Amino acid sequence: MKKPVIIMSARDMHNSSFGLTMLGNNDGYYQFIRQAGGLPLTFMATDEAEAEEAAALADGLLITGGADIDPALYGEENHGSSPGEARIDRSDLLLYQAFIKAHKPVLGICRGIQLIAAAEHATLIQDIPSYGNYLNHSQWTFEPRPAYNFKSHDCMFVKGSRLYEIFGEQYPVNSFHHQALKTVPAGYKETARSTDGLIEAIESELVTAVQWHPERLIDDPKHLAIGEMFIRMVNAQDR
Repeated sequence: MKKPVIIMSARDMHNSSFGLTMLGNNDGYYQFIRQAGGLPLTFMATDEAEAEEAAALADGLLITGGADIDPALYGEENHGSSPGEARIDRSDLLLYQAFIKAHKPVLGICRGIQLIAAAEHATLIQDIPSYGNYLNHSQWTFEPRPAYNFKSHDCMFVKGSRLYEIFGEQYPVNSFHHQALKTVPAGYKETARSTDGLIEAIESELVTAVQWHPERLIDDPKHLAIGEMFIRMVNAQDR
C-alpha cells in the first residue's frame, strides 16, 4: 500500500550563526510518522488557498509542538504566555481548518492540542504554576534534567476513547508544557487527565490531540501506537 502523506506544521528554527530563520521540525516527529507507517512532509501555509491545496494533496495533518499561542486568538490578554511568530499561529490555524473542511484526520501534539482548542474557541491556562496547585509539568526544568523519554507523571484515560484502547485506565507520559486546556472545545470529548487534574487529551471523529510528546517515547510501543492509530484513521478515509 502507498504510504499516506502526512503534513507536519512547520516551526521557525533560528540559526544564529548565519542570521537565518529556517522552517522545519524536530527529527522525532519524522521518526514518529515514518515508524507509524506514514510519509512526513513539513509545510507552512500563508493563506487559505495554500492550506486547502495542502489538504487536497496530503492525507492527514500533524500539528506539532512549539511556542505558546497568542492569547488574542482565544480572546484573552497575555497572562504568562510567550507567543512565537504570528505567521506560525496563522499557518497552524489555516491548516487545521483546511484539513477539517476536507474531512481528513488530524493529530495534535502539545502545542497542537492547544492550537485546536483556540481554533474551536476554547480557552487555555496560560501558566500552570501561577494558576493552581499542580505538578510541575515542565520536565525540562527538573534538576537534574531527565532524558526526553522520561515519563514524569501518569494520565487517567476515559473508557470508550481511542486512547483508552491503547493505554487502558492509567499510564505514564512525559511532560514539556507550562500551559494546558482550561475548557474542552465544542464538539470534542475529554479523553485523558493528569493525576493532578489537568486536561491531557481530547478526541472527536477526526481528531486526536494529546498534551504530552509521544514522538519522544517511540521506544515504548504504546506511545508509538498513537501514531499507528492516526495512520489507521488516515488509511480508513477514501484516498
